[in-house]
Amino acid sequence: MNVQTRPLTARGSTEISPLVSGIRRYGIAIGAVLVTVGIKLVVDGLGPDHPFLLLTAAVIIASWYGGRGPGILATALALASGVFFLVIGSIPVESDLVGLGALATQAVIVVWITVGMREARQHAQEAIVAVESARKELRFAVAVRDEVLRLWSRKVKGPLVGLESIASRVLEALQREGYRGEAIEPLHELVAEAALLRRVTAGWTEGGPPPRPEDIADHHP
Repeated sequence: MNVQTRPLTARGSTEISPLVSGIRRYGIAIGAVLVTVGIKLVVDGLGPDHPFLLLTAAVIIASWYGGRGPGILATALALASGVFFLVIGSIPVESDLVGLGALATQAVIVVWITVGMREARQHAQEAIVAVESARKELRFAVAVRDEVLRLWSRKVKGPLVGLESIASRVLEALQREGYRGEAIEPLHELVAEAALLRRVTAGWTEGGPPPRPEDIADHHP
């Protein structure tokens, strides 16, 4: 039976659709303001006596858990809540415009700082995931390298040396016998290529890294 699973995020949790995520983020903003207003209504002295107290805390919560949009929404709701507490305290709104302006300024600054911190935290988490991915790729590359070195040391290195030796002896024998046919040039190339490959891979041993490019250049004739 085939079981379909939803894609997972870097933290291993089920991925949330943009619509659900948006509803949750803005719901947090509304809920934070409502909870703050409820606390101010329940606790004596925090309501009409101090109409703007604690409202910035709701903006901080909304910005941290929701982002810039929910932070702005919480700012608007906080200002509306401040006006509400002025009204129920029979305080003319125009008499406390400075307080409203201060609340708006504080809320905007809070949104800007909190969103910046939130984005920095997200970037740090993404960097951690990227580093872990790079480490996995590096471990895989090292494993491939070790396997190639093992194959080279056990299966290829010996036959290559033998091929070079045999080709050299054949070439010398043909030259001693005075052969000057078309096979001489290909044999010269075969011996030269085998010798070059042997020198380049001289440091390739099982369990050790290949030589650096500058070291390889030093072995070239």
